[in-house]
Amino acid sequence: MKALFSLALATFMLASIGCGQSGEKAAAAKVDDAKKLNFTYKTTAGEVVDARQFYGKVVILDIWDTWCGPCRKGIPHFIDLYSQYKGQVEVVGLAFGREGAQKVQQFSEQMKINYPVGIFSEEASKIFGSPRSIPTCFIIGKDGEIVETVVGYRPKEFFEQKIQSLL
Repeated sequence: MKALFSLALATFMLASIGCGQSGEKAAAAKVDDAKKLNFTYKTTAGEVVDARQFYGKVVILDIWDTWCGPCRKGIPHFIDLYSQYKGQVEVVGLAFGREGAQKVQQFSEQMKINYPVGIFSEEASKIFGSPRSIPTCFIIGKDGEIVETVVGYRPKEFFEQKIQSLL
């Protein structure tokens, strides 16, 4: 009984915080002017996308993976935000994709993700580091500067407030 309670408590804590070590905070990446949004990533279809095309928009860069419960919980919020702020805000989901691009694509279709989805690249890790907990979101201003690093699940309203302050 005691072991069952401990297991339930550990599961709850992991789901509440994010998929990573409890209490761990991702270090905010320091970005110089030459590196702001200066990376490419591959979509699940294998197309190369240059993130510099997002300059002039607020960007929510969500780093996630298919197996992560808190990531799955947040995706519907990003779907709504992408539709609500289309043209002003870009939402990009980059999966670690250790299960392969095909699995990420299937998951994206299953979740009805309407925003760009790709695989987290080595090039992106030079700017954003390698998050140790997911979901990790980078809120990026219109100038390409990282405004905030968010580790773990947050409600839709949290991101709406951040977006409104940057528009």
